[in-house]
Amino acid sequence: MATYKEIRGVNIQSLDADPTAVEGDVWYNATSSILKVYSAVGAWASGGNMSLASTNRYGFGTQTAAGMASGDANDPGATELYDGSSWTTGEAVTNARANGASCGTQTAAIMAGGESPETANSEVFDGTNWTEGSNLNTARAKNRGLGTSTASLSCGGVTPRVAIVEEWDGSSWTEGADLQTATTTGAAGGTVTAGLYYGGEIPGVTGQTENYNGTTWSEVADMNTARTYLGGFATNSSSAIAAGGGPPYRDIVESWDGSTWTEVADLATGREGLGNSSAGTTSAGLIAGGQTSGPTKGVITEEFTAAASVETVAFD
Repeated sequence: MATYKEIRGVNIQSLDADPTAVEGDVWYNATSSILKVYSAVGAWASGGNMSLASTNRYGFGTQTAAGMASGDANDPGATELYDGSSWTTGEAVTNARANGASCGTQTAAIMAGGESPETANSEVFDGTNWTEGSNLNTARAKNRGLGTSTASLSCGGVTPRVAIVEEWDGSSWTEGADLQTATTTGAAGGTVTAGLYYGGEIPGVTGQTENYNGTTWSEVADMNTARTYLGGFATNSSSAIAAGGGPPYRDIVESWDGSTWTEVADLATGREGLGNSSAGTTSAGLIAGGQTSGPTKGVITEEFTAAASVETVAFD
């Protein structure tokens, strides 16, 4: 069995008092004779419902300042903006579509690709208006985005299924390093120098995870539950949340710490085709909409919050 030092590279410290810790720190309090860990415990709470029942929307923003644009169902390309409690209607996108890449904040977002039919179109949002951007080099749908409105990646997709990754610099798309495996309908997050792509179809539903360091993609540990059409958000390549997905309509949520996926608090409602706050973090994010059963499309918003605290390590 591996020791803590072999895994973490350091011994567990013995201290007379609890230190100023960060998440993941472990220490032994010699005064109280207790082994402790500083960990984050996550929970989901209900947020305000969207106005439109839809799936596969283009999500962007944070838990308290999010956006969802276009999508499936009777959706005329509408944009909805979230203030932490309720959604309001914003300007519709120029080309209504669903199931593509998106990322950025509520006042600076980008969407690219999508269907139907498959498109190379991209649009940039300034918080009020959508404007046409340069097209992707390869038209595709079911691709996923990460980064910001001026430095982002469009990963994978189907045209047919590809491993293609394109990088946006604020004005144009250029070919970047391909994913290790051609993948669609997964989730992505992080930055253009520390990104993550996880889940999807390759074909067949997968839990495969790939880490990007700004130059190359490499496979890391799989999710515990393989799924596609999931939602998620990531701070960087070492910190991510994977929520929901299918088939069937799953409520499972997993947290990534840079080396392993761990199951955390489930969603209240299992679903796939989720929109998500792509600029959210593993301590504060949201997912909205999605397909909850059969042809049913939802309006439900759920907010994820993880608060760090010192926990005593129990021994059986």
